[in-house]
Parts: sequence; structure tokens; C-alpha cells
Amino acid sequence: MKAVTLITSSNRHGNTKKIVDRLTIGIEDNGGSNEVLFMDDYNIKYCTGCEACKKGGGCVLDDDYNMLMQKIREADYFIFTAPIFYNDLAGHSKMFLDRLGSLAYDPELEMKEKKTLLMITHISDKINDFVIENTHRCIVTANFKVNKILDVGGLLDKKFEEWELEDYEDIGYELEEYDIIPHKLDLDSATL
Repeated sequence: MKAVTLITSSNRHGNTKKIVDRLTIGIEDNGGSNEVLFMDDYNIKYCTGCEACKKGGGCVLDDDYNMLMQKIREADYFIFTAPIFYNDLAGHSKMFLDRLGSLAYDPELEMKEKKTLLMITHISDKINDFVIENTHRCIVTANFKVNKILDVGGLLDKKFEEWELEDYEDIGYELEEYDIIPHKLDLDSATL
């Protein structure tokens, strides 16, 4: 299995990277590979709402988004990581997810059946479930198939124990074996 991980956190040496490193060990132990990409290395602009993507062909903005999507498209598995800032997804992470909508209008660009791990990291012990549900909703817009969600909280001054990190190696080893998480809209919690 060839995996590609997109780390949208700007902290290149933080807990997200430590976890991804251990996921990578598990993937490699199972005969696969994992290319780790940092969003900060790419020029990704925010969606302008121009709606040109509705004609097909993807996003028309002149930046690195389409190149990044091609790397993800060529992989067998996608790992998306996003930090929570002030009780919601960080702006730069959401910027990437907003652009995914451009894939939904062109069947040739959709990530047909591409299994995906979604990892949300935050300093609090618990976040609003809606944040995870909405991030999942954004990912499946382009037909990604999320089969694992990691809600990793309590990271303020967190020092991982070795056994905790080894658990992530096990997850990396088993990534393809998890069942797809169904997508549903819970209108009771999503509307006023």
C-alpha cells in the first residue's frame, strides 16, 4: 500500500508528526510506504467561490492545489491531519477542505473509493462532535472513503508514553482493514 499523509499543522516537530511517524512504521511493517507532505510547503489559496469547478476539470486557481491532489490521487491511501484552534478546525486546514469541493463536479477527479484516515488533534480533553462530523463530511465530498478517525486530544504539554506510540504503529499496520465509516447528516445537531 502506498499512502500519502498531508499534515496541515505548521508545527513540523509536534505531536501530529510523532503520531504520523509511528503510523508510518506500521505501514512499512506491513510492506507499504507513506509519503509525508506538509501543507506549509505548498502554495494553497482559499476557495473564492467562483464556481468555475462546476463546469468540470477541477479548480481553476493557479496554485499548488491540483499538484497536491495528483500526489494524493496516485496513492492507495490518504491520511489527512488537522489541528483544532479555538474549538474548530484551523483555518489553513479548512482552506484545503474547502477546495475539495471542486472535485465533486467531475467524476474523473473524484477520489473513487480511496480509503482515508482522518486525524484531528487538539489540546482540550474533548471537542464538539460536530467538528469531527463536519470534517468527515468535507472529506467525503470528493468521494473519499473514511475508514478510521483519530480524535487525539489532551495534547497541551503531552508527553507520549512508548506504549501509546506503539498503538499508532498497530493502527498503521491495519489501516486497510478498517470498515468504511458511513456518512450521514444529523440535522438535529447541525441546524438551529
